[in-house]
Amino acid sequence: MDSREYRLVDNETTFRAINEQIEQIAASQGPDEHEYEFLCECSNSDCTLRVLLTVDAYERVRSEPAQFVVALGHELPEIEEVVFVGPAYQVVRKFGEAAKVAEQKDPRS
Repeated sequence: MDSREYRLVDNETTFRAINEQIEQIAASQGPDEHEYEFLCECSNSDCTLRVLLTVDAYERVRSEPAQFVVALGHELPEIEEVVFVGPAYQVVRKFGEAAKVAEQKDPRS
């Protein structure tokens, strides 16, 4: 993995760490189907887009450490593949060395 690819995955794991905090706060409100604003976990460090997800939907994304939730069109085919497309977001899964870095930086590991 070159330094550019590492930086891209590092950006995504940073957004994911923030989303973990958002999820904890949302989950403390009790179980419901309310949608919360999560950060787009794309590789663009300047991205400010939000995606609406329930806590359950975010948990499904997080069930695999190499998966991230991103806004539509924010995938990066050189390090990830789209595995689900929703109405306003998509789920991407890292592959190769990017997947290994994502798993190493998973706060749940």
